[in-house]
Amino acid sequence: MTRELYSAVAVLVLNALLVFACFELAARGVFQMARVISKPTEQLVGEGSPREKVSYYSSQDWGERYWYEYRLSRTQRYSPYVGWRRAPFKGETIEIDQNGVRVTPGVDCRATSLKVFTFGASEMWGTGSPNWGTIPAYLQKGLEKLRQGPVCVVNFAESAYVSTQDVIMLLMQLRSGNVPDLVLFYNIGGDISSAYQSGRAGVSENLDQLAARFEGRLEPPTLVDWLRNTYAYALINELIGTLAIANPQQEEPTPSALVTYESMGLDVAALSDLIVQNYLGNYQVVSALARKYGFKYSFFMPPRLLLGNKPLTPEEQEMNHGMEIEAAFSKLSRAVYHTLERQSSKYQNLYSMVHIFDHYDPLIWIDEAHVTPVGNQLIAASMLDVIHVQSSDEK
Repeated sequence: MTRELYSAVAVLVLNALLVFACFELAARGVFQMARVISKPTEQLVGEGSPREKVSYYSSQDWGERYWYEYRLSRTQRYSPYVGWRRAPFKGETIEIDQNGVRVTPGVDCRATSLKVFTFGASEMWGTGSPNWGTIPAYLQKGLEKLRQGPVCVVNFAESAYVSTQDVIMLLMQLRSGNVPDLVLFYNIGGDISSAYQSGRAGVSENLDQLAARFEGRLEPPTLVDWLRNTYAYALINELIGTLAIANPQQEEPTPSALVTYESMGLDVAALSDLIVQNYLGNYQVVSALARKYGFKYSFFMPPRLLLGNKPLTPEEQEMNHGMEIEAAFSKLSRAVYHTLERQSSKYQNLYSMVHIFDHYDPLIWIDEAHVTPVGNQLIAASMLDVIHVQSSDEK
C-alpha cells in the first residue's frame, strides 16, 4: 500500500512538472512572439511610469521610442570608486559609450577644443530627454556660438549620484591627465534623497541595499523568488494586471511603511545642516582642484517642482500634490535649499536655479525633479549666461 502511494505521488509530481514545463515554454513563446510582431516603440511588459504618460510626449514622434530605450539602457555595471555606471548602449534616442558616459551630439574633442565636463544625477544625465535634448547637448550648441573653435562637452552625470560621486568622477579624470577648461556641477537632489533614505549625509543612495549585498546579508532566493523569474509568472501577472484594469473596483494593496530619516526620529534641521555641510565641503574641494589644475567651475542648484513660483499646469499640480503628500521629503528639501540659498552669497560660483521657471506658463515638469527638453534648454541658457559673464569678467 505504501509503495503504491509513493508511486501515485511520484506520478502526480512528474505530471505537474511536465505541465509546468509546457506552460513555461508556451509563455516564453508568447513573449517572444510579442517582441517579433509588436512595434519597436511598444512598452515592455510590466514596465512604464506616470512620467511616460505626460502629455508632452504624445506630441513628440520620438516619445515612445525614447521611453522604450530608456528602460533598455538602465543596465548598470560596477564602476570603481563611484559604484555604478550604465552599460554601453546604442539606440535612436539614447547612446552610452564604453565608459558609461552618455553621448553628447556634435562634440569635437581634439587637443585644441574647449573641454567642458558636466556632473550631476539623472537631471543632468537627461532623464526624459533624447540625446539632443539634454542640458549638455544644449550647452554644446550654445558654446559653439559663443566662441570660435571646437567644443567638447562631456556628460559625466549618472542617475542617483550624489555630489561626492561627482567629485570622485572629476578626480579620476584629473588623475588620468584629462583636465577640462570648465566644470559644471548640477546636483543636490541626490544628496537629499540619500539622506532621506538613510538618515545620514554624504552617503550614496540605496546605502542599505548596497551594504547588505557587500556584506552578504541578502536572504538567499526562495522558491517564490525563483517562480517570479519565470515566463509563466510574468504571463499570469500580466493577465491579472489586465483584469485589474478592467475591474477598477478592486482595491490597491496598502504599501508598507517607508523607512526614512523621520521614521528614525531624526531632526530635519540637524540633518539638512549636515547635507549642506557635506555639499559645501565638496564645493571647497573642487575650488582647490580648480586652483591646482587651472580650470573654471560652477555649482548650480537644480530647480524643483515643489519650490519656486512657476504657474503650474493641471498635470503639474497633480504631480505637486503627490509630492506634498510625502511631507518628510518636502520638509527636508525645503530646509536644504533654504540654507544653501542663504549661504550662496559666500560662495562666488554657487548659483540657485529655483526660480528659473517662475515666468514660464506651459508644462515643463514630468515629475518632481525632471523636466522636458524645453526645460533643459532654458536651464542650459541660464548656465551659458553665467559662463559668458565669467568670461567677460576675466577680460
